[in-house]
Amino acid sequence: MKAKVILAIFLLMLFNLSFVFAQNNEASNNPMILRTIKEIKSVNPSDVANLGFGVYEVSAQYNLGAYHQGEWKGFGNKKCEDLKEGAVWIEFSWDRPETDIVLTDGAGNERKIYLPASTPKGNSSYGEYYWIAEDGSSYYANSAHSHGWPDLNYKQALVQAHLARKSLSLEQKNPEKEDPVECGVGSDGIKLRGQLIDQMTNTPISGAKLSSAYEFSPKEVITDLNGNFEFTVSSNFDGSWAFSADCYDWSGNIVLQKDYSLWEEGQLKQTYSFALRKEKFDSKEEVRDILEKEEADIGKVYAWPSSDISIESDISASFNVMYKYKNSERYNGPGQGGYTKEHYLSSALPLDYDVFIQFQDEAGKEYNSSVYKAPLESRCGLVSLKYFNGISQWSVLSKAEPTEETGPIEIGVSEKIKEKTPEAVSNLCYGCLKETTCYPISYRKNGQFCSESKVFVNQLEADNACENNFECSSNVCVSGKCISEGFIQKIINWFKKLFG
Repeated sequence: MKAKVILAIFLLMLFNLSFVFAQNNEASNNPMILRTIKEIKSVNPSDVANLGFGVYEVSAQYNLGAYHQGEWKGFGNKKCEDLKEGAVWIEFSWDRPETDIVLTDGAGNERKIYLPASTPKGNSSYGEYYWIAEDGSSYYANSAHSHGWPDLNYKQALVQAHLARKSLSLEQKNPEKEDPVECGVGSDGIKLRGQLIDQMTNTPISGAKLSSAYEFSPKEVITDLNGNFEFTVSSNFDGSWAFSADCYDWSGNIVLQKDYSLWEEGQLKQTYSFALRKEKFDSKEEVRDILEKEEADIGKVYAWPSSDISIESDISASFNVMYKYKNSERYNGPGQGGYTKEHYLSSALPLDYDVFIQFQDEAGKEYNSSVYKAPLESRCGLVSLKYFNGISQWSVLSKAEPTEETGPIEIGVSEKIKEKTPEAVSNLCYGCLKETTCYPISYRKNGQFCSESKVFVNQLEADNACENNFECSSNVCVSGKCISEGFIQKIINWFKKLFG
């Protein structure tokens, strides 16, 4: 009896210890709340000058003084109106090493934030976005861990898989007076429905996933076979949502904005109390007022197909993609910093648009490639540019689709690109990728086979359930089961004796 009592007390202590640990662990994942930024006190290293830094519209710039551009609305219900919370954005034009920032927030508290070194990956048209935990650790707000619009909210981001840099001040806590507030879509929601369409072919895009740093419901929204979607957001605050899909980079944002003013050529055209804005590649955005509506049919939302670009050059330079709009005289495009001779940028070239690459070396000298129109066959593929001695050589590396007839196909990407961006190679294989070789589905190699999930798996032993011969180590599947090699050999021997 005494032993049972001691055991019960021990288990109770263990439970309490686990509960305290869980509480402490959860507390360490509270997001940092920045209501305003009064001052950036220091940046280390100090040569990271003119660092644009902020939480959406609450911003400051190191070495140029602090300024406050406005207030960031909360995450979707009235009790969150005063919670100015969002992913921290960083705007810096050159390569940046690991950076420590000391700032004073709107409540006068000194906060320390620890950022990783910047990455050249992604679309440099966007800044870097991070969620900051209360201890100052930074977590990627972009799921690809690269330049790009934040598509993770803090609950999704503050996990080990998205840790960008661990804090050097682990004891740092949020002020007690800033109690955590659960914010979500709330009761004041507006339901948005529409259809995602390929802007070039006017066909539906299925399987595209909605992403945003702003709240929406349900938690996962994916377009159906006809490109249709439906989700709910709060009508209490501004926000922006977009769909991401393979082979598309220019997916029009769905924007809600209160008190929106439409200007054209310096003239105020119209004002909207609560504007629903639909952005469209190389086209004027569509705007309408949805004040006091509980539902809104967005209609068609468009995405423009694109291809990746791989660059090799004899110049150590950064670069910008310059594509010319068809409906205006402007040029635009993403780019990549870092003075190197090899570059890779995902979803960089809009199909069927004239583009050239603008290089800039460390001395500031510019070099331009020849003009090239990204062909339709480069969709989901890779455009390669070799720029040597001022001469441009363009080519297309389409996705490899190996079959039993073709056998394995080698994917020709430079060694440095393979090392820096292995996803560039894997994206080019409709099959199983090993190193730089793309193998067809069902291909057998060293006791494994290329499965329909596009990975090599071990072949099955005798008596295991199967559907295809290649799944079995004996290469024989009969009546849904793998047959042993020994049994097959017995049958062969029997036939030999019968006809021998």
